[in-house]
Amino acid sequence: MKNVLVSGACFFLCMAVWAGPAPGGDARPVVPIPFNPGEPLNTAVSDFAPSLSPDGSFMVFNSKRDGQKYQDIYMSRYEKGQWSVPAPMRELNSPFNDETPHVSMNGDLIIFASDRDGSLEMPADSTGTVRVSFDLYWSRRVEGRWTTPVKIAGRVNTAFHERGPALSPDGNTLYFTRWPFGSSADSLIMKSEVGEDGFEAAEPLPEPFNTGTQDVGIIHSEDGFYFSSNRNGGYGGWDVYFVSYRNGTFGKAVNLGPLVNSEANEFYYSKNLDTAYFCSDRPGGLGLFDIYKASFEIHAIYFDYNSAKIKEESYPVLESILRFLKENDSLRFEIIGHTDLHGTEEYNLGLSKRRAESVKDYLVSKGLDSARFNVRGAGESEPRINQTGPGFDEKNRRTEFKVLGIRD
Repeated sequence: MKNVLVSGACFFLCMAVWAGPAPGGDARPVVPIPFNPGEPLNTAVSDFAPSLSPDGSFMVFNSKRDGQKYQDIYMSRYEKGQWSVPAPMRELNSPFNDETPHVSMNGDLIIFASDRDGSLEMPADSTGTVRVSFDLYWSRRVEGRWTTPVKIAGRVNTAFHERGPALSPDGNTLYFTRWPFGSSADSLIMKSEVGEDGFEAAEPLPEPFNTGTQDVGIIHSEDGFYFSSNRNGGYGGWDVYFVSYRNGTFGKAVNLGPLVNSEANEFYYSKNLDTAYFCSDRPGGLGLFDIYKASFEIHAIYFDYNSAKIKEESYPVLESILRFLKENDSLRFEIIGHTDLHGTEEYNLGLSKRRAESVKDYLVSKGLDSARFNVRGAGESEPRINQTGPGFDEKNRRTEFKVLGIRD
């Protein structure tokens, strides 16, 4: 029977939304639907500035857990489908603030900001207080161990604060945020090119960055730049923006929209493969700032073989989706079911629609208005990968949520 070839065991939910062209024709990125993964990543204190390794095997961020006075850098490993309890990186941390870490594209370099001993000190003020600037440091992974951090070579560090570092994918350009003592409103996103003796003196990025508002937390991804800004026209305080970069030309700054941004503040959008992480102080978190996961592909929606009945282990993920949809009750969605390329076209079309309807029925049973959802089965007609076999079939078996608009 051909129809038994269609389903298999694993079925994943793709929650990516293509935002369409921006005004003026600039490209928008695919935007995923975020949710709070909870413990152990997040705690009752702030968990801030996540940076994901290129293979997704570990994440670093800064926090003041266990009652400590200063920020430390923590690492969590992704093992057996979940994040481990974050552990302080004792090789990197000092008795002072260590924060905003960034993992390079090869995964063997961590850059971060610190006001530890050795950072530039300012003359004492009228109260006798000696102020210490935040400088940029780095550590390399050598034979599985992280080396003792040292200041980044070159002319990057100054008497101003340097924070929020990030490297370009090729490692030849360093980006960071700089501002004078006591004047974070004057922050600028800077860039420095690598030279013979380290990174050269930095210069501000041109428009669409640094337009007179506070721009921070830039990350250079393969598809362009992500950064946070409190410029006019956003959804809250700081929002995440995207700027495309093609042939040496910047596009316009495009707000990622209400799927990522909220009335609160969002920072440090770290995107890798099919997943992004960022931090936000939106209501409903465990602490002041929590780390949020924005997944393009959640490989956790399962059905029985050759069936549209959702399996028990899928419900925790569906509950996360449900929370997001309740928090964003003005959005309308189309739920589209897809199958792999096995079986007949007619059978696949029916199965894909039944599975999409199962997802809708579950959400409606939990109190969501059925009028928010359209359901469509695409069968095998829109594969993500036009191949069959292990690793390909799983990516083609999916259900997508696409935003149709905002309800009146």
